[in-house]
Amino acid sequence: MTTNIQETSDSQEETDEAEVTGQNSVENKLADPEIQAKIQKAKAKIATEAAKAEENKVVKLLEKNSLGMTLPEMAGGIRKQKRIKQLRPVLAEAIKKGIVMPVSQRSGHTVYKLVRNLNR
Repeated sequence: MTTNIQETSDSQEETDEAEVTGQNSVENKLADPEIQAKIQKAKAKIATEAAKAEENKVVKLLEKNSLGMTLPEMAGGIRKQKRIKQLRPVLAEAIKKGIVMPVSQRSGHTVYKLVRNLNR
């Protein structure tokens, strides 16, 4: 019976030491190889999303013009209604991802700029 009591008290001391030394701390969890693999996968996913964003037609057009463009300017003119209708959902997707932002208005149309070009 006395051995059982000593074993339980030893295990309690070990858990107390673990709490004091911080074995369950964030740094130790980040050092875990499984968590490192998850972090790498997340970074790779973000990189692929950025690559997809560069494939976006609106982003390509706005990269060429740092001053920003209106939707009719992106389409090539006000009369190109079909092209405007095609670009509208692409522009909405870019706005949702946070790549493009509406900035101001020019001749009654909203001007869109890339977020990385907002300071210019």
